[in-house]
Amino acid sequence: MTDSGLRRFLPADLNDPLLRSAYSLMLNAGAGAVIGLGYWTVTARVFDEKDVGVGMAILAAMRLLAAVTSFGFVGTVARFVPEAGRRTSRFVATVYGAAATLAVAGCALFLLTLSGWGETYSLLSGWGAGVVFTVMVIVWSICTLQDVVLTGLRKAPWVPVANLVFWVIRFAVLAGCAVLLARSSGAAVSWAVFLAWIAPGLVVALCLNTIVFRRLIPQHARRTAGKSLPPARQIGRFLAGDYAGSIFTLLFNYGVPVLVAAQVSKEMNAYYGLTITLGAMLEMLSYTMASSLTVEGAFDAAKLAENCRRALRRTFLILTPLVLAATLLAPVALWLFGEGYAHHATDLMRLIALAALPRAVVELYLGALRALRRAGVIVFVQFGMAAMAIGGAQVLLPVYGITGVGIAILAAQTITALAVLPSLWRIASGRAQAARLHPPDDPGGVQA
Repeated sequence: MTDSGLRRFLPADLNDPLLRSAYSLMLNAGAGAVIGLGYWTVTARVFDEKDVGVGMAILAAMRLLAAVTSFGFVGTVARFVPEAGRRTSRFVATVYGAAATLAVAGCALFLLTLSGWGETYSLLSGWGAGVVFTVMVIVWSICTLQDVVLTGLRKAPWVPVANLVFWVIRFAVLAGCAVLLARSSGAAVSWAVFLAWIAPGLVVALCLNTIVFRRLIPQHARRTAGKSLPPARQIGRFLAGDYAGSIFTLLFNYGVPVLVAAQVSKEMNAYYGLTITLGAMLEMLSYTMASSLTVEGAFDAAKLAENCRRALRRTFLILTPLVLAATLLAPVALWLFGEGYAHHATDLMRLIALAALPRAVVELYLGALRALRRAGVIVFVQFGMAAMAIGGAQVLLPVYGITGVGIAILAAQTITALAVLPSLWRIASGRAQAARLHPPDDPGGVQA
């Protein structure tokens, strides 16, 4: 059967670059959620809650540092890889190098101030532990960026394949640790919880990026040879604005878990950390659609309004039943990890699941803004959401415990979604013309 003949039997959505990329990334997030549920079930059942709590605290710190040093590049990669042409390889390598350099600097600052982060993080004391932790932060930074690079190259179907391999290796390492450390406790178990989750990424990143640089980028460069990157000054201005906005979102997503870990018991942090990890899998569905929206907006700005409408419909069609299921089945799902998780984290799980719906509105709006190079507005939106979430968590955590953090997150995301909804609808309806939002004589596309 010819390729054109095969396509007639495929759903129409798979012939659409926007939805094909989004569905590939959603498949990756969904598969990760299912496999991750099994992974953390084994972890919670085999190891002591205190040791799991310490391991997850270190994992939260790694995610925060990797996010601060790499996530700020995500919007820039998604926006400019589609039009990088023959400079794609150099552009991607430069981003990787910058992210790794910032990761080293961020880890150095964190490790030098380790005493101020609480007893939970004392496991990272010493040169050996610090070096291992720093390498893992770099690995996660590259893993974060490589998925966006593949999306920008319109090769998102590679993402679930690579991450399936990642999960298989993770499970193999976890199984080995479970056998070797089944009767152990303390630092060895906490390190096993941390390294089993992230260390396999080193192998995956090396293999995948060999394919990216030797095969996928050259193909993309030939297809987009007629395109060229804007001047470095324009890219820099966009990066500065988008990076600043991303810092606020990262403080929201990753800073709050670190603050919680520093203020609650090790057992309670295990309940909180695992629940937030599960909730983040729901949020990934809207984030992946937003990334695809940015990429396709860079390829064809004229279709942004149409793509925005379709992205909204598909996202809520998929996300709404999952949120309802998570809300209703939260006690059952958490019971799989242990009675303590179900008893202490059910309300938190329900709040985090409900928060995924307004978060979808915010993420799709940010995805459209990146396509329009509206970095100034991105900063404003992300700052407002982060300030409300962090401030609310600090106020409510001492009163309501980890449930209070869930209340703060839901409130912050709902208020932000209501605030941006009219602007998002103007973009989706086509009334907000790209010419007005990004005039040709605006050198950087960064407007308030």
